[in-house]
Amino acid sequence: MTDKRRSRRSGTSPGGRDTRKAARSEGTRRASRFLRAPEGKPNHDTDRDRPPRVVNRTKKEQKPERTILGLSTGRAVILAVVVCALGLTLAVPARTYFTQRADAAQVASERLVLEHDLAVLRSKQKQQKDPEYIRAQARDRLRLVMPGETPFQVQLPGAYEAEQAKRKPPPPEGGPWYSDLYKQISEPQPAQEPAG
Repeated sequence: MTDKRRSRRSGTSPGGRDTRKAARSEGTRRASRFLRAPEGKPNHDTDRDRPPRVVNRTKKEQKPERTILGLSTGRAVILAVVVCALGLTLAVPARTYFTQRADAAQVASERLVLEHDLAVLRSKQKQQKDPEYIRAQARDRLRLVMPGETPFQVQLPGAYEAEQAKRKPPPPEGGPWYSDLYKQISEPQPAQEPAG
């Protein structure tokens, strides 16, 4: 007896179904059938018994959606706007990046040239500190000799004249300006042949 009371209170039958909910749903279904809607308005509960209307759509009514690369037209336009915005956003940093790369390459090449020049100057500095190099340069350039040495100078035939000819200034091309002017006036100019 206690089991029956508990099952009534809890609302479940011994089979495990909820009898109260089932009774309420059946009651509302029965009551809705008998309810009448106001005049001119259909009763939606009674329309459930009618078969659903089938709407036949022809192919002319269904317009195929235009696509661009598999996207609808609206989405393609939005994608194009986003791509253009990204392109414009990245244009200035990309230009700056490439100009800085070119400048860096130029600076690197200048650095290599300067390092080479520095190495040459350091080697010359070492030579200038060497006393033997200084003596050799004094003998070759200034023709100096050490004390106790006898200098000899060998001259080949014709070498002296060639050296003097190099040192001799070139002869003047013409006389004073008035004599050059008189020559131009007194001597006839060569006739120019007509081109053609």
